[in-house]
Amino acid sequence: MRYNTLGIQVTNTCNMACPHCITDSSPSARGDLDWDEIERAIRSAASHVDGICVTGGEPLLKRELTFGIIRLTRELGLRSSMVTNGYWSRTRQTAERIMGELDAAGLDKLAVSYDQFHDRLVSPVSLEQLVQAGAATSMELQIQYCGARQDTAYHTARDVADRYDIELTTAEVLPFGRGRDLVAAPVTNDVDAVPNEPCGVVTRPVLTPEGELFTCCGPARDADSTSPLRLPAASGTEVGDALGSGETSSILNVIHNHGPRSLLDQLSEETRARVTENLRDTSMCSLCRAITDDREAVAELNASLASEQYRHVALAAVLRQTQDTLTTDTER
Repeated sequence: MRYNTLGIQVTNTCNMACPHCITDSSPSARGDLDWDEIERAIRSAASHVDGICVTGGEPLLKRELTFGIIRLTRELGLRSSMVTNGYWSRTRQTAERIMGELDAAGLDKLAVSYDQFHDRLVSPVSLEQLVQAGAATSMELQIQYCGARQDTAYHTARDVADRYDIELTTAEVLPFGRGRDLVAAPVTNDVDAVPNEPCGVVTRPVLTPEGELFTCCGPARDADSTSPLRLPAASGTEVGDALGSGETSSILNVIHNHGPRSLLDQLSEETRARVTENLRDTSMCSLCRAITDDREAVAELNASLASEQYRHVALAAVLRQTQDTLTTDTER
């Protein structure tokens, strides 16, 4: 398994307090990474990842750190990306200026989060101004929508994405962070309703302002202290070694290659029943957390998967090569 990006969560602070926020970010949230730790982490991780993603909170509230990360990423020959709520695009002039600065710094991709919660501060006009300004740069643009597709905000995002020919990604609200108060508990813990497919998020680790390193960029944030979704890194200089250990983890490779549903077959009947009872909803993320937060389940999996460790690692490499080939063919 090779990592797509290392997320650098520069701050917990955000100028919004969205009720679905998976990181519990808000104007009152505190916690920032300092530059020395960021630089050590990126240089340490450089040989394990294809790119660096600046995230938060709202990363442009920490402008100096954000631009420093983008420049360092370019210097190391990695792909840079950033996720923003786009609050700074209220006027066309400001949107054009900041887009130009990001482009000049070397940002390769900008993703803007826009949904029924974000549009309380970022209007449809602001979203279009941001996308229009970005279309004049060399950056790849993406709109990330979270929530129900019947919401007005979804149709706004879909319309802007179609008119400017940019990617729109969609996701459901997950029962993690503040989103746990929005998602109703399942009436029955029907594990068969959980999608049986590979997970691409496990290849997007994130370093948080608290100095914690997770192999998953969102739902793993409050994972059990012994969870395989947590990678042990006491400092920025240890991030590379921690990522290296995760690359050969049988559990992580199975999640990447097949998805968390495939882990259930490796568990005893008693453990499988207990894990199923701990589902927060029928999402893949909920099942993944239910399994990896259960210490007995993790011990069983490590024992049962030990003999096939290298097969899972090799399969991940084959999948990665296939994905790279398909991407190259598409770009031609």
